[in-house]
Amino acid sequence: MRLIGVLGGTGWRSTVLPYRYLNEEVERRLGMLHSARIALYSVDYSQIRTAYAGDDWSVIPALLLKEVKTLLSFSPDCWMIANNTLHKFVGQIASDLHGGPPLMHAVQLVRDHLASRGISRALLLGTRFTMEDDYYTAPLAAAGIDVAIPERVDRDRIQAIQTQLANGVSDPTFPAFFADLIQRHANHGCQAVVAACTELPLAITQDISSIEVIDPLRLQCSACVDFALAP
Repeated sequence: MRLIGVLGGTGWRSTVLPYRYLNEEVERRLGMLHSARIALYSVDYSQIRTAYAGDDWSVIPALLLKEVKTLLSFSPDCWMIANNTLHKFVGQIASDLHGGPPLMHAVQLVRDHLASRGISRALLLGTRFTMEDDYYTAPLAAAGIDVAIPERVDRDRIQAIQTQLANGVSDPTFPAFFADLIQRHANHGCQAVVAACTELPLAITQDISSIEVIDPLRLQCSACVDFALAP
């Protein structure tokens, strides 16, 4: 079994999810007592998160590159970033990585999944930045997928919920809010919803949605296991 690298800690409460998903997927495929070979490097997220908050995006590529190089020093055969927003900066550091093992890129995996399912319109949920920036929407649009973004009042509510989830706060009103939001967009033609933030699947589950819920983190984990177990 090949070694899977995971850049985690971004934030730490959601980093338990890829560890669980990877091991559940390996156990499902190989049987009980099997577990994934994982190099999990959990970073101190504070400096990167502070840069987000201060809109100082220019410093993030260098911060990300340093942490990625540490993860790759463990010689994983493939790797993933357990954070959606940081995928915006992957292209900016790619030349500094000199090739290396394949990255299971969240945005590319979402794009390919939507295309394979014949989905032409999807609702994108995430942090305010993810919903308002184009690092997700542009690749999906280029693949012919129409991306719906919530209205500003809903984006503000989603951001507030995401912040609470990242701080370990859960509330039964969160799933109810998302169920209503998703249904409103399903009524306007959305065929799937992308939960493009590692914390949001803590509140957005398939049982609250009438359309497919796509969790980029699960797609990344599945792709990593595919690679790890390939002949």
